[in-house]
Amino acid sequence: MEVTGKTRVVGIIGDPVSHSLSPQMQNAAFSEMGLDICYIPLHVTSQNLGAAISGVRAMEFVGANVTIPHKVIVMDFIDQLADTASLAGAVNTIVNQEGLLIGHNTDGEGFIRSLDETTHVDYENSPVFIAGAGGAARALSVVLAARGVPRLTLFNRTEERAAELKSLLNKNFPSLEVLIRTNYEDYGDLLAASKVVINTTPLGMEGQLKTVPMDVDKLSEEHVVCDIVYTRSQETPLLIAARGKGAKTLGGAGMLLHQGAVAIQLWTGEEPPINAMRRAIEPE
Repeated sequence: MEVTGKTRVVGIIGDPVSHSLSPQMQNAAFSEMGLDICYIPLHVTSQNLGAAISGVRAMEFVGANVTIPHKVIVMDFIDQLADTASLAGAVNTIVNQEGLLIGHNTDGEGFIRSLDETTHVDYENSPVFIAGAGGAARALSVVLAARGVPRLTLFNRTEERAAELKSLLNKNFPSLEVLIRTNYEDYGDLLAASKVVINTTPLGMEGQLKTVPMDVDKLSEEHVVCDIVYTRSQETPLLIAARGKGAKTLGGAGMLLHQGAVAIQLWTGEEPPINAMRRAIEPE
């Protein structure tokens, strides 16, 4: 793409961010759409997050995506929350509306579109097991609760953060059963009884985090196992182990694709080219 003085900018803010496939995917979309917009990765540490968000406004970015570990704390630095972000308690997409920064959350919708594209889930009869309680877990929990799942088990390293998410869910979905388990408690039976199992933690990323986030012994062919972590090979230790138990698996590339498409609609008001975006992130 040709960058000129008229090119507008969208960024993805995270720590780490060098692994992100979003720049190649979103730039492919903008090119296909004929838009003079460039999407760039922005490595921002937690202590510099406020300054970075001010920069989105000051430099007149079209907007930004927000990824690990900033999706919750970023809410302190933006002007207004859309319903998707307010309900989830997390932001992954910022729209700059003439200096007014509006926070949205496209993770939940992106995940559901990806799941529905690849398998059929009877949500009202499908208990769900979620590893993690951060920004992505919040967004996915809310959208799954809205589709009527009967029970959510929140599996997290510490109870405090999971309890915050449980409180949010109890407030908005009083009929939903929400259980909490930590690494130090027995969770095998709840995992076995869940139809959908989702990893929202960074465990499984390339490098030192490349490990399985839970014990897979209770998984079977009855499970759909989803890992929102994505790697360039689109494989993670969890997906490999789950397939070894006969489970149906879903990697993070589909959620990445569809949440990114919803974000482009928010930034531009136009329908993005899904096929061009998909080709941009397919393994070579």
